[in-house]
Amino acid sequence: MLDKTRGFVLQSIRYGDTSLIVKVYTLNEGLQTYMVKGVTGKASQNRIAFFQPLTFLSFVQTGKNRQGSMAYMKDLELDYVYQSVPTNMNKSAILMYLSELLAHTLTQQERNESLYQFVHQSMVWLDLVDSGYANFPLYFTLELSRFLGFYPQANYQQGLVFDMMEGQFVASVPLHSYYLDERQSFMLSQLLNRGVDDLHTVALSGLERNALLDGVITFMRLHAPVLKGLQSHEVLKTVLR
Repeated sequence: MLDKTRGFVLQSIRYGDTSLIVKVYTLNEGLQTYMVKGVTGKASQNRIAFFQPLTFLSFVQTGKNRQGSMAYMKDLELDYVYQSVPTNMNKSAILMYLSELLAHTLTQQERNESLYQFVHQSMVWLDLVDSGYANFPLYFTLELSRFLGFYPQANYQQGLVFDMMEGQFVASVPLHSYYLDERQSFMLSQLLNRGVDDLHTVALSGLERNALLDGVITFMRLHAPVLKGLQSHEVLKTVLR
């Protein structure tokens, strides 16, 4: 019996009439690309819904990814079945943002079990909670920066501002324009190193949350240039006001 691989979908692209090329971040091997044949059509055993972004799968991998060839996926099963995310407009907007964020940043990632578990546990949490998740996109984005190696230093004191280029709070306004003002810096400090279950205790208005999200994304872009094309956060800002 072949061992099953676990992973979450980052992106899928149609290939020919019935096939897909699917990028998956796997638990055991990091970022992998697979060919999936026969996704559409009456005889298909693979439902195309399986390949939506941030769908968690278990599957058997056949072949190897090497130059000139791709591995294949078979015996597909859902590793987690979302309960509320597909039908909740706010949660669906969050998923769209997170999936784009991950697709832009996990471009050459090797195996990182902690990162995989973070994404899995975070999405299960979002799926199961009924309320108190408005700050979740901020939390997820900041925690992702930890795995990418540039999490902000939690050295906040009253009156400091956050220098995005240095990734820390500083006493004087930087000469460049990449910083958060005193109010935004205070709000950021309230989110740092906070657990997901405590996010609801950080009181932010919709305008404050959106401004801080813009700031955090700018911080990410400075340290992860692949984020230049990120767009879905604009949709997110309209539903989480």
